[in-house]
Amino acid sequence: MQAQIPVSETAIRDTMAAVFRQPAFARERPSWFAAQMDRFWTWLGNVLRSIFGPLLRSRETNPLMFWILVTILALIFLAIVGRLAYVSYLRRTQGIDARAFSGGPGGSARGGDPRLLAQQLAAQGNFTDAAHALYMALLEALGRRGLVRLHSSKTVGDYVRELRSRSSAIYTRFRDFARLYEVVVYGTGYCDRERYERLHALALPIVEEQAVGGRTAAGSRVAANR
Repeated sequence: MQAQIPVSETAIRDTMAAVFRQPAFARERPSWFAAQMDRFWTWLGNVLRSIFGPLLRSRETNPLMFWILVTILALIFLAIVGRLAYVSYLRRTQGIDARAFSGGPGGSARGGDPRLLAQQLAAQGNFTDAAHALYMALLEALGRRGLVRLHSSKTVGDYVRELRSRSSAIYTRFRDFARLYEVVVYGTGYCDRERYERLHALALPIVEEQAVGGRTAAGSRVAANR
């Protein structure tokens, strides 16, 4: 029987390295993006393990605390989902005709000039309804100038996108108004004096420009008929 000759570890490593250097074992080098994504997923996995690892271990060590924490996290998740669903519902259903003003003094002015109505409501301290009336006045001004097409199904964001697509010079001011107004409609649901004054400052140049333009046009028509 022929005696076996021992093979050194160095020879084994060299042989394996030579085998894996062959083209059949060559792998395409990952791109920079793929490498970054690998790093990101590795980092995310480590973060999740550091956050939820103790929670999962507590299931064995302290089951009561585990289920309390799971219930709290589930309630937070449901609250976030419910809030997003509610905001989505408001965005779909609340258009220019869906701003129902609450009751109170000044009801006789409703249905008239929304700009005057906003002034009356603000003077009464009803800044939330005044903000809605100011929004109506702003839309009417834009509609008369042909910058937007008014429709009850449209939201604030729809009008912002419409103005942007038409490259209107009013786009920036209306966008700033819309961002602040959406906080009132979809966020807090309440408008205080400070927020209303900011909304009024953004809307006034557009509304007043339309009012001045309307009076000028009306005066020209009267002069032409004389």
